[in-house]
Amino acid sequence: MPRKRSPARVLGTQLIDLGAATPSVMSQRLLRMATAGAPPSARDRREFTRMSDEKVSAAWESWGAMAGYAMTLNTAATQAALAFWMPWAFAAKPLPSAGDALITLATAGVRPYRRIAVANDRRLRRRTPGR
Repeated sequence: MPRKRSPARVLGTQLIDLGAATPSVMSQRLLRMATAGAPPSARDRREFTRMSDEKVSAAWESWGAMAGYAMTLNTAATQAALAFWMPWAFAAKPLPSAGDALITLATAGVRPYRRIAVANDRRLRRRTPGR
């Protein structure tokens, strides 16, 4: 049976992956921009458009994931308060510690950026500059 990883370890792994993939992606894309020429080719224009679209998409996805987790925490806190005042109507559930909640919130926010950066790193490494 696999062990459940702590929220801090999950966040740390995501940040390491993001930190390893980002410089590679940035250097490959900056090289492509520098060598694209005055009128960029259709392929270069698609890549540049994709670059900006991915950033906007990751930001929206990140905000959505963090807002969803914040709403989940808010619901759990409300249920805990109601369980305190009306124990016959609501079952008390343990709330995560403030540190664990913050780390889980950060993990939800970093996940889309990490996923996109790692996928771009794989995709751009496959491609040779002359193709």
